[in-house]
Amino acid sequence: MDRTIGPGATEALDADHVIDALLARDYREMAAVPCSYLKPLLERAAHREDLRYFPATCEGEAVSVAAGAWFAGRRVVVAMQNSGLGDALNPLASLCLPYGVPVLLLVSVRGEPGTRDEPHHDVMGRTTDQILTDVGISHAWLPTDPAGCVEALDEAEREMARARRPYCLLVRKGAFRDGPTPLPLQPTAPDQLPRATTTLSRAEAIRWLRERMPEEQVVVTTTGLTSRELYAAGDRATYLYLSGSMGCAGAVGLGIARSGRRPVAVFDGDGAALMRFGTLVSAAASEATDFLHVIFNNGCYDSTGGQPIQGSVPFAATAELLGYAATACCASLAELQAAYDKLASQPGPRLLEIKVTTDPVPAPRVPLVLPEIATRLHAQLAPPETAVTAP
Repeated sequence: MDRTIGPGATEALDADHVIDALLARDYREMAAVPCSYLKPLLERAAHREDLRYFPATCEGEAVSVAAGAWFAGRRVVVAMQNSGLGDALNPLASLCLPYGVPVLLLVSVRGEPGTRDEPHHDVMGRTTDQILTDVGISHAWLPTDPAGCVEALDEAEREMARARRPYCLLVRKGAFRDGPTPLPLQPTAPDQLPRATTTLSRAEAIRWLRERMPEEQVVVTTTGLTSRELYAAGDRATYLYLSGSMGCAGAVGLGIARSGRRPVAVFDGDGAALMRFGTLVSAAASEATDFLHVIFNNGCYDSTGGQPIQGSVPFAATAELLGYAATACCASLAELQAAYDKLASQPGPRLLEIKVTTDPVPAPRVPLVLPEIATRLHAQLAPPETAVTAP
């Protein structure tokens, strides 16, 4: 049985229908790391009063939360992108499988062979099925007709009950039908701290920063819209646009900065920074003399449709407690000027938190080939005897 949506197909699932089917099987919570393929489902889940939505900071956390809930007699469905399956493998392989903890996974498949997607999805796209098979997790494609979807969920339930193992339903692009109108972003908790109001867009802040940073400045950008917006502002050979590797920009930039060869800035997102929050601890403790970590904070995952992040995080205040040499927070161009000038005069690791709007500015994808981006930056930074050529 393969009722999955394919090229040219028009059938797609109603997100509420899927949530109703999950509720009927006693799933009262969803732990998710966003993906644009799952946007209609996550958007509805975040607004349903009968389903608790948990915006996990990373895929491994989502799986671990679901496993913990099982010990307490509760059921949590986990939603993620296949690019995050690697992060989830540790708790799947070392917790769920050896302890016999059944967790239902909804995994969107990016980079499936025969489809067009960003190049960083290619590896996981062609290996997702094999990875799940190798670790012993049963899986199937999620059909996109209502009856087939219910049947697939029932089969997942039977298999998890029989084997006491996780089960994965794979989701193709277009499997969920968009709602008639976008739903407004809502806080993730009633006691969420109020956010400073701002009219400053991320693209505007990026353009401002680029105009003032020296040409030799290395800039590492997080994946998604941040990379696109910097490229649209003007490309340089010292720019490393991460396509994928969500959460890794800070550590990559720190690795470059520790060499001491060039000043380094990282353009990060709040959701991405939360995914590898420990990097802030490492940066604060480092001896990097010229490292600027810029976090654009809008309280959501902008690149995948505006899903909320977990809570409200005061990044600058946290970085100060961790021991950064200097920190600043701003919410307007005027404040950005003062904050940037303050940090520019300080040596050591610094963190600049910029509050930005949740309205992304349209920007095309970065058209450069990924190995060429890496090769040209290597040529800028590495000794001549270590020169490499693009594969």
